[in-house]
Amino acid sequence: MTKSSPLAGRPLFAAAALSAFLLFVGNSCKTDPKASQASTQNTAGYTVNVRMDAAVSTLNIYLPATGYSRYVGVRIFQSLGETDPKTLELKPLLVKSIPAVRKVTDGPYAGALAYDFEILDEAKWDNGSPVTGKDVEFTFKIIFHPGLPTEVFRGYFGYLKDIEVDKANPKKFTVYFSQYYMLMQEGTCGIPIYPAYNYDPNNALANIPLSDFLDKKKSEQLASNPAAQAFAKEFLEPKYANDKNFISGSGPYRLESTDGDQGTVLIKKQNWWGDALIQQNPLLVAYPEKLVYKIVSDEAAIENLLKTEDLDVAVQITPAKFLEMKQNPTLTAKYDFHTIGATQYSRLGINLRNPKLEDKRVRQALAHCVDYDYMINTVMQGLAQRLVGPINPDKPFYAKNLPLYDFNIEKARALLAEAGWKDTDGNGIVDKVVKGKKTDLSIDLLAPLKAKVNELTANNIQETALRAGIKINIIPMDIEKLIKDTKQGKFEMALYGAAVQSGLVELYQSYHSASLAPKGDNRTGFSKADSVIVAIRTTENEAARNALYVKAQEIIREEVPEIYLYAPLQRIVVAKKFDYVISANRPGYFEQMFKLKAQQ
Repeated sequence: MTKSSPLAGRPLFAAAALSAFLLFVGNSCKTDPKASQASTQNTAGYTVNVRMDAAVSTLNIYLPATGYSRYVGVRIFQSLGETDPKTLELKPLLVKSIPAVRKVTDGPYAGALAYDFEILDEAKWDNGSPVTGKDVEFTFKIIFHPGLPTEVFRGYFGYLKDIEVDKANPKKFTVYFSQYYMLMQEGTCGIPIYPAYNYDPNNALANIPLSDFLDKKKSEQLASNPAAQAFAKEFLEPKYANDKNFISGSGPYRLESTDGDQGTVLIKKQNWWGDALIQQNPLLVAYPEKLVYKIVSDEAAIENLLKTEDLDVAVQITPAKFLEMKQNPTLTAKYDFHTIGATQYSRLGINLRNPKLEDKRVRQALAHCVDYDYMINTVMQGLAQRLVGPINPDKPFYAKNLPLYDFNIEKARALLAEAGWKDTDGNGIVDKVVKGKKTDLSIDLLAPLKAKVNELTANNIQETALRAGIKINIIPMDIEKLIKDTKQGKFEMALYGAAVQSGLVELYQSYHSASLAPKGDNRTGFSKADSVIVAIRTTENEAARNALYVKAQEIIREEVPEIYLYAPLQRIVVAKKFDYVISANRPGYFEQMFKLKAQQ
């Protein structure tokens, strides 16, 4: 059984699946007549209304984006494979099957590991042209383009050697890797495929081989290549982020509108190619004619929209409100209330490059300043669990024997004193001479306070840390700006979440020094586990790899680049009028699979 990865079916290609991994014949200025026709004809079916608590920032999902952008983007852009929401197995989507790896024994790729793919005969783009291996190759050129901010994706393909498209049948192609990497299959299957005809209308990259992008020296030279530069400039245009006339994928839906806090609307395409194949592949189903993503942050408004049946699925509701609504017979008559396993965790990211925070004893002290029982029982109303690090507690490689940090103010004070932080002026805040200047241990905490749980969390941490002599200054900030600032290193401490992966966990993106932000997603500056993380990626033996995972968690726990607060249970409200699918995989719902029940 092939298990899912952080890439397949996730918001990273989406983190996301982030991701991200979530138009027109001959030239990018013309409108596809089929898309225009769909706009007027696809209005008779039913709509699924999805509540989101933040806006879609871009639908060019290979550019930096929030998870919300990627959740929507995966309905437009398809990947080669997708995680089955029920079994969490990797299943084919754009391809006929998920291939097994083979060892190449001869020819120019002798010694490499290879995957042989064949794209579905029926798969086509919005202009009617077939999806081919050339589009897959083009997508990898996007990922490795030196002029694009796509570094976060490259970490998954460090051992990619080349892609070879069959000249006789371009639906067939082979992906080569120079050596074993634990996510090489899932990573390849998980990236959203872009149509070359639409995103490179001038064929700027067509004559540049993928091998030039993969070769470090040649890639550096491409940064000054006029054709490559022209492509990057075009690709970064806003039209590919929010203009329905320029956003196009092979998926069942097309963009109708997106307008920040006004939400996003997708429309089912007329005569979409996948409809004919749903008997063979249920993952291709797309029942609703319209998907409406409504931005609703106020919980009273959420409740009112549920009462009027103007929402069909809602997640990310505070535990207190979720439990309150679950007791309301008016709502339970119309909606099902589900809690499923943890799919994310909440954390405090710490900037290790900050002089006040570079000593691990200070970070350990901060970890002892968190009232974890309050977080679990009050903030999360019991709908959460503790975790020792960035690994799903249900996994066999979770370090279950590592002790969790406890709420211990005296221990925090002792650690601060060991690190030279003492209250020398009696103002209640410990201080120390840092770079020749007396400095109070005053820390700015970036926090997205629109979410009530974040407000409660931040306020409690501010209060408990003060008992140890640490002043926490809460800086309210929307999640988009928080992501941007932390990526640029403009923070001391930040409250934000991350996905709990359902398969093998790739620590390289967030915890290896080669992934330091802003190029990668290592925002804290952590680098103490580099060798272990690389060994995890390339160790094929499961027992040996599990032991390395535990070692990495030990180092992370000791160094405290992040403080792991809790992993909440996913809370999902779904309208009873649908037959639907929910999943332990984020975001928990699969809105394209919602099927309206027959009228009784």
